[in-house]
Amino acid sequence: MAKETVKNKGTKHNLPMRLNILFLVVFVAFAGLILRLGYIQIVRGDYYKALAKDNNTQSARIESARGKIFDTNGVTLADNKAELAVVYIRNAGISAEKGLKLARKLSNYLTLDGKAISRISTRDKREYYILTKFKKLSDAYNKYLTPAEQKKYAKKQGQLYKLLLSKVPKSELKGYSKKDVQIMAIQHEFNQASNLNPYIIKRGLNVADKEYIDVVDHLNDFNGTIQTADVSSRTYVKDKPFYVGKMGPIPEDKITGYLAQGYSRNTDVGISYLENQYENYLRGVPMTLTYKTEKGLPVGNPTVKEGQRGDDLQLTIDIRLQNKLDQVLEQKISEARSMAGNSQNNSAYAVMMNPKTGAILAIGGKKYVNGKFEDVSSDAITSQFEMGSAVKGATELIGFQHHAVPEHFYDMQIDYPGSGNHSFSSWEQGGLGMQTPETALQHSSNIFMAAIVSNMAGISLTSAGGHYNARFPSPYSSKFVKAINDLRNGYSQFGMGVKTGVDLPTEGTGYNGGMPDNSGLIHQFAIGQYDTYTPIEMAQYISTIANGGYRMQPHLLESVHEPGSDPDKLGNTVYSFTPNVLNTIGNNKHDLARVQHGLYLVTHGTGGTGSVFYTQGQKYKVAAKTGTAQINENDKSLYNETLVSYAPYDDPQVAISVVVPKVRTGHQNQEIALEMYKEYDKYYHYTSK
Repeated sequence: MAKETVKNKGTKHNLPMRLNILFLVVFVAFAGLILRLGYIQIVRGDYYKALAKDNNTQSARIESARGKIFDTNGVTLADNKAELAVVYIRNAGISAEKGLKLARKLSNYLTLDGKAISRISTRDKREYYILTKFKKLSDAYNKYLTPAEQKKYAKKQGQLYKLLLSKVPKSELKGYSKKDVQIMAIQHEFNQASNLNPYIIKRGLNVADKEYIDVVDHLNDFNGTIQTADVSSRTYVKDKPFYVGKMGPIPEDKITGYLAQGYSRNTDVGISYLENQYENYLRGVPMTLTYKTEKGLPVGNPTVKEGQRGDDLQLTIDIRLQNKLDQVLEQKISEARSMAGNSQNNSAYAVMMNPKTGAILAIGGKKYVNGKFEDVSSDAITSQFEMGSAVKGATELIGFQHHAVPEHFYDMQIDYPGSGNHSFSSWEQGGLGMQTPETALQHSSNIFMAAIVSNMAGISLTSAGGHYNARFPSPYSSKFVKAINDLRNGYSQFGMGVKTGVDLPTEGTGYNGGMPDNSGLIHQFAIGQYDTYTPIEMAQYISTIANGGYRMQPHLLESVHEPGSDPDKLGNTVYSFTPNVLNTIGNNKHDLARVQHGLYLVTHGTGGTGSVFYTQGQKYKVAAKTGTAQINENDKSLYNETLVSYAPYDDPQVAISVVVPKVRTGHQNQEIALEMYKEYDKYYHYTSK
């Protein structure tokens, strides 16, 4: 009995404890539940309200007008023409049959043009036939498909429907009325739309058009699937510069990305140059249409939240300089072609930029084809040319970096060993006499440049009574290979043979000739007749010398602005381009000063190769290096005429590179640049300071 009494006592003591634990667990659970409810209702209440609202609404967006594009002085280069449009907004509940009913109804108020009618496909005609000739789709299946075919695709309705359409004979697709054709054209446009991505059915309307009025009056008949919207089409200044770019349909390989950003399939986007490069700025804030839903499908007319025009771009371009450059290029090509021997010349290119900031002022390229001029300005960014002696400023600075520049060197012919009497000389057959780094640029000495790279590559030049005998190392020797690499890497410090970084989607880099298998070719490399470069690379190169050794990123964007309340003025600044130094060259100020003085002597010293500037352009204070690159080994009188330059030489504001391919005579390179320095001074007055 004693044992039983003890047992019962223990049981009584354990029961209250278990109940207490149970009550504690229940209390903690309820406390947690209350805290969670409080968190949801108080802390996250707005978030969950928004989610609940989203479950009851669906939204669609219609693109707003794009931002404008202006030159540096506010001249409009790209604008918008406002217009009204009729827009279709598809949703998941619209079947082919419902779409046909909507198209038939809309055809009572809207007429599509011949271009839209031409887009009607055989598939559209077959679908129209099926939907209008059969009361039920099953009747069409039974007529055109076997039971086995219907069974095979019973769980693949999309494939089944596609197979059905393919079975409709072409003989049935005839005899359609004008009304039928209009309905099919509208239905075709409907079929291009994706769910809740507004698709423009017709644009170019205005408020006085009967079509527009009729559609507006009957919007309620379409249960929100048809809307009217303010849209715009892009307009450009006459003879629009290439770099502004253009608009067009979304490229097929990019459609997925654009749809993910909320674009409609038939939205025009920037497809080239600045229109493409700055799409994110130029695109406006779309208009938002919010629909209430029933059973997950939008119903009724939406509430509308207006959009906003895109941001405006202000460029570094001065359209006055651009227009003048285009005119001068055409004029100088015509003059060159009138000279004996210049019949092969049909093009010229030039780039103007601010050497201190990299701001592009103008890019030009003209080509004479079949009796008229074509604009090929993009070739100044993408096409490469042998530049000849214009590169010699860089050659000397690279030589200074490797302690290979002689203080004095006598200019006379270099004879190469072996048969064939190969030799290398400057343009003056008898030689140019004693040269310094400065006068070698002034007189454009090939031999002085050869001496620099010979010192780098281990090439021996021995004086032998009126000429030098050259002794070459193997082109595979470590010192020669290093010299080629040092030379090429050195040119890249100035922007030659590498991308300049200009803010355009595409640019060229020139042609890399690789490692030569003939040691003598390093002499050609040193005078710009081995690798090739683009005109914009040459502008960046000379700017690097002009500004004291900083390779600046060329750019066309100056700033981005919100849409202004005054259509003639820019709005608040959203972004300003900050000049970007890509690298500095490995030269000290003394080296640079010597090369800069040599470039000054080209245009201001007696016997300098910049004769046009010497005789006609002293006022414009230009420093320059001319170039004549032989481009045909069998016709050495045919060459590319080139120039790199900047002004004023004592405080550079503008740099100009020029390439005139395939000439035999004349100074078109200098004449083009001189005309542009005159035009620049006309507006910016640097010679009067």
